Amino acid sequence: MTDSPHDVRHLHDAERRHRIRVRALSLRLTSVRAVRRARWGFLGSCLSVSDLLAVLVEHLRLAGAGAETPDHDRLVLSKGHAAPALYAALTGWEGDGTYAQLGSPYQGHPSLRFLPEAGMTTGSLGLGVAAAAGLAHGLALRGGGGRVVVVTGDGELQSGIALEGYQWAVRAGLGNLLVVVDANGYQSGGTTPAGMITRRMLESTAPSFSAVDGHDLTRLDAETGRLLRSGRGPAVLWASTVRGKGVPTLEEKPVPMSWLPDDDTLDRTEHALASALRAAKEAQEPPRDRSGSGRTIPGRTL
Repeated sequence: MTDSPHDVRHLHDAERRHRIRVRALSLRLTSVRAVRRARWGFLGSCLSVSDLLAVLVEHLRLAGAGAETPDHDRLVLSKGHAAPALYAALTGWEGDGTYAQLGSPYQGHPSLRFLPEAGMTTGSLGLGVAAAAGLAHGLALRGGGGRVVVVTGDGELQSGIALEGYQWAVRAGLGNLLVVVDANGYQSGGTTPAGMITRRMLESTAPSFSAVDGHDLTRLDAETGRLLRSGRGPAVLWASTVRGKGVPTLEEKPVPMSWLPDDDTLDRTEHALASALRAAKEAQEPPRDRSGSGRTIPGRTL
């Protein structure tokens, strides 16, 4: 007896959820490892954005360095200070101690000069949104099917060029642009008290809009796919996240963006994430019955 379409879809969905979960843990571990060894970095932002990037690369058709065509997608990390998480998502980098080192491809902010896979050079906050709109417009003019996703922050969206770039994208009707907001509630000067005002403005003007818990991988995956398929844009995904997610001493604490916990805390965090990642990788496939039918056991998922 062969698997029914429902069983096949059920198994596929379980495998997909497992793959995304493993990737998210890997991005967090790499981020902690990289900034710990460099003794520098913006760990809070790396940890808040990790789940978003883990889901996005599942959806995007990203080409190898230098192999992009108008039909390939682009991923732009406008908040470039979260670079370690991006490097891990794009290249499988594991934070080998070269982060922010002279001559390393893994610079403090993404740079096309050092790492063509980065999509575009970013770091100056606000510029990525406008640049992504230009990329999306260019792909559309060339008749390509490529889509552009830009990941920005709620604090970053308070800059004039970011909002002006978004507003131009709305006027241009860029259906191939998705703006993902890592809304962790913080910026370089503290909290983002105007965050909800920005959200309401985006919700009232975006042709397609969705608000989700940015750490709910299942919902995040579903809404990302829906917005990318909508064809109405620019689309906006407002993802409410926790700065420093997974590191209690960082989570939503009123500390500077580049503040790091002590070495002992970082060491414990790295070991905890490594253990969680090993356990996730070793997790079994959804159990199957022993009758020889090959059907999944109802009600059992990863």
